[in-house]
Amino acid sequence: MSSWPLTHRALSWSSGVRRLLPLLIGIASTAVLGLFALWISWKTGIVAAVASGQEPDIAVRAPVTLYMMIGYLPMALYYLSGWTSAHLGTIAARFALDLPPFRFPRRAGNLLGAAGAITMYLLFLHGSSEPWLVFQPGRWSADYPFVLAGLLLMGWFIFRFMFLLIWSALEVSRTARRIHSIDLLDTTLVEPYAQHGVRCSLLAVVGLSISSNLWLDPNSPALATVTTLVMLVSATAIALFLPTWGIHQRLKALKQEQLREIRSAITARRDPHSRSPEDALQLRADLALERRLMDVSEWPFDAGSYARVILYIFLGLGSWVGAALVERLLEALGT
Repeated sequence: MSSWPLTHRALSWSSGVRRLLPLLIGIASTAVLGLFALWISWKTGIVAAVASGQEPDIAVRAPVTLYMMIGYLPMALYYLSGWTSAHLGTIAARFALDLPPFRFPRRAGNLLGAAGAITMYLLFLHGSSEPWLVFQPGRWSADYPFVLAGLLLMGWFIFRFMFLLIWSALEVSRTARRIHSIDLLDTTLVEPYAQHGVRCSLLAVVGLSISSNLWLDPNSPALATVTTLVMLVSATAIALFLPTWGIHQRLKALKQEQLREIRSAITARRDPHSRSPEDALQLRADLALERRLMDVSEWPFDAGSYARVILYIFLGLGSWVGAALVERLLEALGT
């Protein structure tokens, strides 16, 4: 008996583990950093102060959310970069394009990361006495370096992530201009565009779901629901449609062009007195082709893509429910 099947299964398993390893590390880092922030808040008495009503619950939710974002964003950057390279490679292979390897503009990313760190410092530490601020990190803990490090890191990562999200989406979208021909009746060719949009929307929804604890008030369920829904839908729509905008424009233009051609042919053969038997057969074929072209979507998504995105939004919408449960728990501890 050959050992090849067993070896093949072992190699496939190890390859799957390697692909999942960054995800597992990211999940573990997010959980560990969130627990670390909660432990710091407990050690410095913030949890007890919130439980007794001396401090608002944001004093606990904010540092935990902040450090969870620090754990999540590097994983999101890793997968976004990898997915972009994979999708660009698939697009190049399917349409015979000579695309350069995807490279993240690190210098611009570093500059924006530094700008993000400075922005977070100016908003939430340097000007923390301003009444319009959503929360005041200076009240989270007596350990100022803990707060400062968290804000600087989140500002660095979140600005780099947003930049890479937009940059990669535009890189994928621009490839549509270089495609010479597209078969409108073969939608599988444009699947990489839809896959990139759906995956980007997932990263955006997860990031917003984690960070919603920073800007939602669990004591206002109606307002929290509306705010969460608006932000989730807006961010998801941008992440979903920006990478697919270029191919959408190509599909739309090509569809209209082919419909004009087929309708011109139908008009030329419509008169029953002048058409031959061959024209009658061709007319039926043209009418059937017209119906098929009319049914072709101008976006590269199928029903499954839309269903996944809707599921992502509803999962993200439940994030404020978790914040409300934490609020109720803290209230119970204080009674």
